[in-house]
Amino acid sequence: MLRTIINLGFLKNSMNEGQKTEFDRELININYNRSKHLSNLLLFVFLVLIFTDYLNYNKGLWEGVPGYRLLFFSHLFLTIETLLVIIYSFFARLQSPLDKYGEKRFFVTSFSYLTLIGTIMSSIADQYMNGQITVFVLSSLFFAIVNYQKPLFNIIMYLISYVIFIIGITYAQADPDVLRGHYINITVLLILAVFLSRILYSAKVKDFISGKTIEQQNIKLEKTNQELSNANKNLNESLLALDESQNIIFTLTLTLESKDTNTHGHSERVAEFAMALAENLGLSDKEKVNLWRAAILHDIGKIGIPDAILNKPSALTEDEWSVMKSHPGRGAEICSKLKFARGILPIIKYHHEHFDGRGYPEGLKGDSIPFLARIVSVADTVDAITSPRTYRSQPRTMEQAIEELERCSGTQFDPVLVESFIEVYKSNAIVPLT
Repeated sequence: MLRTIINLGFLKNSMNEGQKTEFDRELININYNRSKHLSNLLLFVFLVLIFTDYLNYNKGLWEGVPGYRLLFFSHLFLTIETLLVIIYSFFARLQSPLDKYGEKRFFVTSFSYLTLIGTIMSSIADQYMNGQITVFVLSSLFFAIVNYQKPLFNIIMYLISYVIFIIGITYAQADPDVLRGHYINITVLLILAVFLSRILYSAKVKDFISGKTIEQQNIKLEKTNQELSNANKNLNESLLALDESQNIIFTLTLTLESKDTNTHGHSERVAEFAMALAENLGLSDKEKVNLWRAAILHDIGKIGIPDAILNKPSALTEDEWSVMKSHPGRGAEICSKLKFARGILPIIKYHHEHFDGRGYPEGLKGDSIPFLARIVSVADTVDAITSPRTYRSQPRTMEQAIEELERCSGTQFDPVLVESFIEVYKSNAIVPLT
């Protein structure tokens, strides 16, 4: 029981001020509604008891035993009390909802005290007739179970009732042995009623706190669900944008290939070689996506190169070659207008830079060249060697392409990537082209 008291204080203190107020209002509403319903039942019971008192009066019992007269007055008191309670709640309901906390608390308090006092009068009257205290004991336990009373209120109510009851039975009961037994029994039973009321009150506090916790969790869950819904919406929008990006990529690539007879299927093959290298190097998914997009679009700048230069079957003049070398910059400029391609612009722009700094358009050297651009450079060269060209009657073999990579390792190409490409080729991850 001591633990129950300690836990009760801890639980109540765990509420904030707003929750305490809400809990008190909820409690008084429950007690108010229960008191109204109980008063209707008790009115019927007390009317029956008054009728019984009337029958006892006709039998002449009022003259012989004074307890019957006192019993009638206790029943009359309880009947008038419950009737007033019913009338009060009826007119209050007609006027306006009884939603004021103070009024409801006064209603419940008055009903509880007056009913207990009435049952004390009945038990005192019973001392003259049977020497029993059953009515007061049952009513005390009943109120402990039915009403959720605050601990302090409960103790005061039962303490006042206890004092009135002790005084009353002391006056009415002449047998000291019976009186001593009543003292012990009512003391034990009222202590039990107090602690029973505390336990039920504590359970109500726990239920309230649990309900608030569940309510807060539901709010958090709804918030999380909303966030997930928004994230799913954003994901769907991103996927839609990605689909549109893919369409743009392939549209631009097809546009280029329809213009340049040398590049039919070139971008897809460069992308395949680049992906094989990416797998061997253990690149991240994000790097693979960027590499694939850059490989597909690396020559998109050739859209702005005149057809006479693109498809010229003989060697280009110095001026023509100068125009041709502008395609990486042109490609980066075209793709800069596409939101999805902003992260791959350096790859497109610098895929013709040489490891020794003799490439174009800016003559970058070594690690200053973006790593993914160096991969595209290797893949681009391999496909250029092994594919048909207008300026060459027959494509060369993959073995010849490997020889070219080894010969230019450290000058045109990154030696690490050359070695990696050879490993990929030897592992049969790349099918030789003929």
